[in-house]
Amino acid sequence: MAKATTKRSQRQPTHSLAMKNGIYRKASPIEALMVRQSMQADVVNLGLHCMMTDHGSEQPEMLASLAYLIGIGAEIARAIPVAGNNRPGLHQALAAVVDMAVDGHRWDSSWGAQLSLAVEISIDLFCSYRNLGRRFEPGARLLSHEVKAGTVGADAIKPLDLPSEALK
Repeated sequence: MAKATTKRSQRQPTHSLAMKNGIYRKASPIEALMVRQSMQADVVNLGLHCMMTDHGSEQPEMLASLAYLIGIGAEIARAIPVAGNNRPGLHQALAAVVDMAVDGHRWDSSWGAQLSLAVEISIDLFCSYRNLGRRFEPGARLLSHEVKAGTVGADAIKPLDLPSEALK
């Protein structure tokens, strides 16, 4: 019985458990809700940071976070039909993040509002399509690490192929 008590006392917080093997993986509905609320708080903070960061300042951490979150959303939008112009918009937002990373992690404040919105759309897509999100999460994590390390190439984001009827 002492061992069971010891294991319980060493448990990680719910958010950490849900994140351990990928966001939302094997999470109960309550755990998923708690993770979503935590993510939404992080998104609000990141969005504010996007809007208030000085133009031209070095932002490797913020760009890495943006690459991760927008990367998941862009991949989901590439895989399934999404509303409006979200597919090309997320792709363009991700390309802008990579461009800033390639440019020495220098923040371009003219993208603040668009990137903040792209993160919100990405989180909504992720929460609506958790299975797809889990599938694309490792690639987004790799892109994020490359952005942070400064090893991402300008060609990391390939041009988006849109069907001709989508251009009408």
